[in-house]
Amino acid sequence: MIRITHNGRPFDAKRFGDELMAKGLELGMQALEKKARSAASSIVDPETGRHADVFVDRLPGNKVAIRTQGSPAFARLLEKALGVDLGEIASVTPTTVAEPYVYFAHATEDKPLIEPVIRYMRANGVDGWYDKWEIGDGESLRQAMEEGLGRMTHFLVFLTPTSITKPWVAREIDVGITRLVGGKSRMVPLRIGVEVAELSEFLQTLYCPAFDPASDDDRRRLAQRLHGVSDKPPLGDKPRYVETVASGADGFSASSRAIAHHLVAASEHGLWHDPSQTPAEIVAATGLSEEEAMLGTLDLLERGLIQQSEYGDGSIWPTKLLFVEFDAAVMGFDPAQDGVTLANRLVSDGKEIETEAMADLLGWAPRRMNSAVAFLERVGALDPRDSLASDPWRTVFLTPVPRTVRFARNHA
Repeated sequence: MIRITHNGRPFDAKRFGDELMAKGLELGMQALEKKARSAASSIVDPETGRHADVFVDRLPGNKVAIRTQGSPAFARLLEKALGVDLGEIASVTPTTVAEPYVYFAHATEDKPLIEPVIRYMRANGVDGWYDKWEIGDGESLRQAMEEGLGRMTHFLVFLTPTSITKPWVAREIDVGITRLVGGKSRMVPLRIGVEVAELSEFLQTLYCPAFDPASDDDRRRLAQRLHGVSDKPPLGDKPRYVETVASGADGFSASSRAIAHHLVAASEHGLWHDPSQTPAEIVAATGLSEEEAMLGTLDLLERGLIQQSEYGDGSIWPTKLLFVEFDAAVMGFDPAQDGVTLANRLVSDGKEIETEAMADLLGWAPRRMNSAVAFLERVGALDPRDSLASDPWRTVFLTPVPRTVRFARNHA
C-alpha cells in the first residue's frame, strides 16, 4: 500500500490546494507592496521637496490600501506612477473637529416630556441650547434663538403630535434644513408618538428614529452622538465612551475610536492577539451599545486595524497597524517620532543589534519598542525579521537597510 505524505503529514488535496493558494496570494501581496514603495521612492513631494512616507496596509479580502503622509499633490503623482485611479491613494492629514453644540427644538407644551431628556444629556456631557436656560427676563427671544441656531453643530428636534403642528417649530426646522444643506450642521430629528408618514416629505427622507424619552437605552444612544462641555448647571463628567473618543487618529467614527483606544490601552506588549476580546467584553469595557460596538468593529476591520475570529465567540484582536495609528493618542508616546529616533540610532550604529539591547539603550519598555518597530515596518524602513520574533518583542534583531538610511535622512 502506497501512502503519500506532504510535510510529514498524510496528503490532503484540499489542504494542499489551500496552502498553495495562500502562498501565491502572499507572494502577490509582497510584490504589490514592493512596487508601491519602489514607485514612491522615485517621487519627491512637490510641496515639501522630500520623499514622503508611504503606508502599504493589508486589508481583509486580500486587498491593499495605500496611504501617504505626503501632500495631496504627492498622492496624485504616486497614483500616476502606479497606474491606479484618481483618489485611490489617500493623503492622511490631521484635521480639527469642532466640539458639538446642540440646539434643542421643541413645542412649549412638550417641555414636561423632553426636559428630562435634555437634563440627561447635560448630565452626560452634552452641551446645547435650551430656551428655558438661555433666555432671561426682558431678553429678546428672537435674538437668543438666532445666537443658538448660529452656533449649533447639531439641530435636534423633538417631533411630537403637538410640535409638528406648530408654525414656530416649523420655522426652526427650516433653519435646520438650510444649515444641513449648506453643510454647516447636522440634523437629528426624533419621533415621539409620531409615524414617519405624518412628517413633511423632506423629513421623511432623513434618518428619523422613534425615540422613547423614558428609555435609558434610547437616551444613552443619543448621548453617544452628542457630547460637549459647559459651565451651565449642572454638568456631570463625560461617560467613559465619550472620554475615549475625544482624540485619536483622523477619519474614524466615535465608536471605532472608543474600541481602538480600549484595545491599545489593554495591550501589554503591542503584539498580535494582545489582547483578544469578545464582543460582550468590548461592550462592557467601552460602554457602547451592542449596535455601536458592532459598527465600530466593522470600521476597524475594514481599515485592517483589527482581525476577528470567524468561529466561536467572534473575538477581535489588534494588528500592528492599530498601535501605529492610536498609540500617540492613548499611550503617551508617538510611534512616528519613536520611529525616527530608532532609525537614527540604527543608522548611526550601522549594524544589526538585538532588540532588547536597543530598548535598554533607549530606555524603552517592550510595549514602546514594539510600536516603533511596527511603524518603521509599515513605511518599509526596517527589516524586522518577523520569523524570529520572541515574546515580548516583535523581533529578536533589528537590521538597518537602505530604506532605513533614507527614512532617517528625510526626517533629519
